[in-house]
Amino acid sequence: MVPSRKEAQEARRRGYGARQWGFVISFVAVAGLAVGAVIARPRASLRPSRHGLAHLRISNFLGAPRIQSTFTYHHRVFTLGDQKGRLAPRRPVPPGVSGVVRVRIHRPPWLAWIPGQPKMLTLSVVTPRSPGLQATHAARRLLPSVTVHFRRAVREVIYRQGTLRHVLTFSTPVMSARLPLTKPRPGQTGRVMIQTSPSSWVKPGRPQILRWTAVPYLTVSTTVSYLPGLRTPLTVKFSQPLASADLSGWTVKPHLAGNWRKVNATTYTFTPSGLLGYGPNARIAITIPSGTAGPVAESGAYLASSATLTVSTPPGSVTRLQQLLAEAGYLPVGWHPAGHVRPRTTLAAQAQAIYQAPKGTFNWKYPALPTALDRLWTPGHFNVITKGAIMQFERVNHLTVDGIPGPAVWSALIADHLSHRVSPDGYTYISVSENLPEKLSLWVNGKRVLTSLTNTGIRQTPTYLGTYPIFERLAFQIMKGKNPSGVHYADPVHWINYFAGSDAVHGFLRSAYGFPQSLGCVELPIANAYRVFQAVHYGTLVTVHPAGSSGTSPTPVAVKPSTKKS
Repeated sequence: MVPSRKEAQEARRRGYGARQWGFVISFVAVAGLAVGAVIARPRASLRPSRHGLAHLRISNFLGAPRIQSTFTYHHRVFTLGDQKGRLAPRRPVPPGVSGVVRVRIHRPPWLAWIPGQPKMLTLSVVTPRSPGLQATHAARRLLPSVTVHFRRAVREVIYRQGTLRHVLTFSTPVMSARLPLTKPRPGQTGRVMIQTSPSSWVKPGRPQILRWTAVPYLTVSTTVSYLPGLRTPLTVKFSQPLASADLSGWTVKPHLAGNWRKVNATTYTFTPSGLLGYGPNARIAITIPSGTAGPVAESGAYLASSATLTVSTPPGSVTRLQQLLAEAGYLPVGWHPAGHVRPRTTLAAQAQAIYQAPKGTFNWKYPALPTALDRLWTPGHFNVITKGAIMQFERVNHLTVDGIPGPAVWSALIADHLSHRVSPDGYTYISVSENLPEKLSLWVNGKRVLTSLTNTGIRQTPTYLGTYPIFERLAFQIMKGKNPSGVHYADPVHWINYFAGSDAVHGFLRSAYGFPQSLGCVELPIANAYRVFQAVHYGTLVTVHPAGSSGTSPTPVAVKPSTKKS
């Protein structure tokens, strides 16, 4: 059946519409492929990273791509892991090597049908270098560790001490690390081998040797060898800053009331609280304990042994010493202050006068005394007359009889002066002449109260010549020794007054007196020796004049200790 013209026209219209729709569908398909290709090939960049070998950044992407990344150096290939774009080897790589990071980006599975090649990225990189030590020698504190500083941040430290190997891993990179080690002794030296890694994916570098020296023992000293004043702070200085001082263990001798004060981390001072302070001619000893029971430095150092520091104060004015002794009646002279000098009635004024003696004049109380004593007296100069007076004063005040004007003597002199206390005894003096017949004269308060024949030493063992103070007194003693002939002796002796070495004025029974026959001592009849012993005291001066002299003062000779003899 032949279609009508109308049917033919309708058929042609339907065919044209179909062709038109086919063209549209084809165009849409091609456009879809183009868009898919664009989507399937996203923008991506690869750049160096401080936290990995490289940092990968991907944008304009639909879906999760499949990424393959590697690091190649010296024909060795390492697979990289991806943590939020940070690419790092899955197993450690050597430090400081050059290589190439390659990244291949594949389409997501749902876009796999789109034609095209995966995206390829490459980057030349150098693995992080091993952080080196800032210094290969360290000053080490006395702690069970040593602190090490690095040139760059590290994540892992491997160190060896002896045969032991230790590993320290840090959650974040650090520039320094404290390595636990055996606590050293002060001044000890040692070494430790150290390897470092900047990251967990970088192998440790070559070993480096750190040599260390422990801090030395703590030392202490005084800044001055003597103290210029009575209350000048006494300064103690340590070689290192202290973490703790523990002042409760420090001792000051002789004991003085006062206060310690911290000046700074290395310096402490002690200031006495009394008006007389340390006193003149004082020798002060500060003892500081050692070890951890004593001062400990910030470094952990301590004193190797207990330290005893000694300092001295200057002696007081000799003139002022003589003024006080004269006013108290212990010298054969008196002292009168100048008319314009105010009385010093307070302890503070007396303390000031110790180094600044007031003006005044001395005068002899006993004009009839022998000229030998007159010639020995020199105001302002320490001599045997002054020493003898101090010894007598010490005996009266129950002090050590040594003739040294130390702090105790000055303190007692000032106390006696303020309370107007004077010597309970008269001024005594013994003069011995070796002119034949040999005689001894005893003077009390300027009057000769006894003259007696006496015996002095023979030529082989002569009596010491000169003027000396009596320093020891005994009522009785068995004197032992050896005669010039070598024969030993042991003689009973009475009423003994030692004045020079083993020479003494004492009583000894002889058939006659008046010529040399002793072994150095000045012998008296026992009755006269008793009178002398009752009159004299510690500090009484004994002058021995040589034969041929007219009673003037002889030149003293050096006194050597020896066995007591009669």
